[in-house]
Amino acid sequence: MNTAIVTGKVDSEVKVINTKSGTPFCRFTLLADDRKFNCLIAGKKAFGFVYEVKQGSEITIESVINERNQLVVQKFKVLNPPNYFGQVFDYKGRRMPHKKVLF
Repeated sequence: MNTAIVTGKVDSEVKVINTKSGTPFCRFTLLADDRKFNCLIAGKKAFGFVYEVKQGSEITIESVINERNQLVVQKFKVLNPPNYFGQVFDYKGRRMPHKKVLF
């Protein structure tokens, strides 16, 4: 079994897919050393991943390579969350939805 440990930035939006069996499934692209890796994460780990990781986050993943040359994530660690400097926040410090207008 081939394993890999990769550190890079999440280059795409984290897409959540629900299977017929009800198992959550996430797909994203990781950019590391000018290479793009297709990554998958499934099961209970997917819930924590969606909550913690956004596009632009720098993460380290420990993964297994499947027959389609995709990285199936076993463990992950968020190194740097994305920077929202210059974006609009509400009074509790959360980002405002794009449909709200301040002025």
